[in-house]
Amino acid sequence: MRFRGQRHSLRQQGYTLLELMATTAIIGVLLSMAVPYVQNYTVRAQVTEGVLILGELRRRIETEFYERGSLTSEIPSSPAPDGSAHGGPWYSYATMFGQTDYMWDRIEYQPKGPHRVIALRAYRRPEWLNSDIGLHMQVKLVDANTLNFRCTVNNTQSRIQFVPSSCQDGNVNDWASW
Repeated sequence: MRFRGQRHSLRQQGYTLLELMATTAIIGVLLSMAVPYVQNYTVRAQVTEGVLILGELRRRIETEFYERGSLTSEIPSSPAPDGSAHGGPWYSYATMFGQTDYMWDRIEYQPKGPHRVIALRAYRRPEWLNSDIGLHMQVKLVDANTLNFRCTVNNTQSRIQFVPSSCQDGNVNDWASW
């Protein structure tokens, strides 16, 4: 029974296959552009965590220096090193902190004459283009009572995109310009 004023529509509602495919293609293009930015942001956040780790190691070195009056050959308040590299001890992240980390692999404590360098090294991962992401904290012995610290990535271009601006300048073997 039809009521007056009602129309019966034969057209069905919904999306055509072409509309669904176009929408899926647009979403795919947008995601493919967004993924590298998200990955870089994630790595930058983890590198910022690395700067905090260097800050903790800096605190250990400063405390020991001001108590003893000299720089030690190993990172103070640390377990036995896992090995030796660049003339000094190295520690795996798990040895140093009792747990593994997705990004950080090892910590090196390198003697550079009267000075030291703490190198925090990352795993090489495909999503980082297998880049050697590493942070260096220079520990400069200014005089018998003073230490200076500086963060650097050793002028390595592949690292610069991931690190805070405070760590982008300098060379780990330059002790005079700062």
